Amino acid sequence: MSLRPLEMNRVYNTDCVVGMRSIAEGSVDLAFADPPFNIGYKYDVYDDQMAANEYLDWTRQWGAALVRALKPTGSFWLAIGDD
Repeated sequence: MSLRPLEMNRVYNTDCVVGMRSIAEGSVDLAFADPPFNIGYKYDVYDDQMAANEYLDWTRQWGAALVRALKPTGSFWLAIGDD
């Protein structure tokens, strides 16, 4: 995906890291993430049982992509599991 303005009221179905890397740096006011927590939860299509080092690497990737996309005054909301 190339850098381009996001269209309003449109859903983008892509890998989060790839998608966020296609967003212009410092252009996002608010990011919300509800990632899988790697606790073995049974999702319909996602295996929530990565090796710990794999999960941490993936988390660092999407975290870095998110920080790059956020404006300096942007906010980040993270949903956390309560189980």
